[in-house]
Amino acid sequence: MSKGQEMATNGDAHEGLTEEEIAFIRTHLYANPGELILKAGKFKGLDVKKLAAQIQSRQKALKKLPEWSANETLIFPPALSVEQCSSEATARYKAGIVSGKTLIDITGGMGIDCYYMGRSFAETHYFEQQPEVALAAAYNFAQLGASYIHVHAGESMHALQEGLTADWLYADPARRDANKEKVVRLADCTPDVAGNAALLFHAAPHILIKTSPLLDIDLASRELQKLKEVHVMGYEQECKELLFVLDREMQEQEFKIKIRIIDAAGRPIHQLDFDREEERNALVSYAKPLDYLYEPHAAVLKAGAFKTLCARYNVQKLAMHSQLYTSEDYVEDFPGRSFKIAAVCKPDIREISQYISDGKANITTRNFPAKPEELRKKWKLKDGGDQYLFATTLADQTKVVIVCVKPI
Repeated sequence: MSKGQEMATNGDAHEGLTEEEIAFIRTHLYANPGELILKAGKFKGLDVKKLAAQIQSRQKALKKLPEWSANETLIFPPALSVEQCSSEATARYKAGIVSGKTLIDITGGMGIDCYYMGRSFAETHYFEQQPEVALAAAYNFAQLGASYIHVHAGESMHALQEGLTADWLYADPARRDANKEKVVRLADCTPDVAGNAALLFHAAPHILIKTSPLLDIDLASRELQKLKEVHVMGYEQECKELLFVLDREMQEQEFKIKIRIIDAAGRPIHQLDFDREEERNALVSYAKPLDYLYEPHAAVLKAGAFKTLCARYNVQKLAMHSQLYTSEDYVEDFPGRSFKIAAVCKPDIREISQYISDGKANITTRNFPAKPEELRKKWKLKDGGDQYLFATTLADQTKVVIVCVKPI
C-alpha cells in the first residue's frame, strides 16, 4: 500500500473551526439554522451558511452522538449524513464484540463505528474514497485523541489486494444508487462484500458487516459465506441495524441470531439467541386475551422469533399473524412492551369509551383492517393518555380492541 494514501503522512490537514466560529455555534446551537442564514448580514466576517450547516448537524447529533456533540472542536458532515450514521449506542455495542491487534474499516464515512471499535485494537486503518470526508475524519480523530486510527483517502480494496491484513475487517456497505427503494439484498449495496468474500477473508479471519434493518436476513445468509452470527440491534423502540459476523474457520451450518435491545451505553437490556431450526420446531399455543398483553420489540419481529417467544417466555399468541402475546402471570423480562389488560371490547367506541378518560388513548393495530390514525379519527380520540388500545384479530377471526394500562 502506498503511504501517500495515508493522510497523516502526506501533509493533508483540515483547518477546523476558529475560536470565533466555535463561540458562534455554542451561542446559536438551539437556533433555527434557516433563520441564521437570513440574518447572515449581522455577523460580519463569518461564513454563516457554513456555521448554520454545522449547527443543523449538531442538533441532529445531540441525542444520537452525545460524546461527539460535547466536543466543540469537531467538524460535522451534512445533517443527512448524521441521520444515516451509526448512533453512539450501537457503535459502543459493536466495540464489545470485536477485539485484537488490528482493525480495517473499509467503508469509513463519518467514522463513528471506527472510533469506538478502534478502542478495542492497537491499530486501526480507516478507508474513505471521498477526500473531503476522509479529511474531516482525520481532523476529528485527532481532536478526539484517537492516534490509533490511520486515515486513508482511497479505495480500500486496492490496499487489501496489496496485502494489508488485520484481525477484524469492518464494512458498512452503501446503496449503489440514489433511489428510495427498500434494500433487500447485499448485492444491491457497495462494496459487494459477498462477491469479494475471498479477498476479504484473505485480509482478515473475522468480518463484521453492518446493514440497514430493511435487509432480508435469510436472503443475506444465502449470499454470505462462513456466516456465524446475525445480531439484530434494537434501540429505544426501533430496530436500528443488522450485524453479520463472518468467521473464516466457520463450517457451513446454521447461524445464530442474536437479538440485542440496548441502552444508551450500548449495554443489552434484553437479549435472545436462537436459530432458524429452533424457530421451526418451537411449539406455539393460542389463547384469547388473558391478564397481560405483550407487544414484541421491532428487533424481535425483524429477527422472526415469533414461535420462539412462546417457548422461552411461557406466553401464548393471540393469533398466527397478529404478533401479540398474552399470559396469566406477568413476564417481567419480555423483550418488548408489556401491559395489564383492563378489558376486551368490540371495535365500537360506545363500548370502548367506558374505559377511556379525557378522550385520549394510544392506539396500535396488529392484523386489523384499519390504521391507527383512521381509528383515532373515526372514534374522535386524541393521542396520548394512560390507556392503550390494541385493535387486532384473534385466532377465531374475531375483531377486538384490547384496552390496556401499563403494569404496576
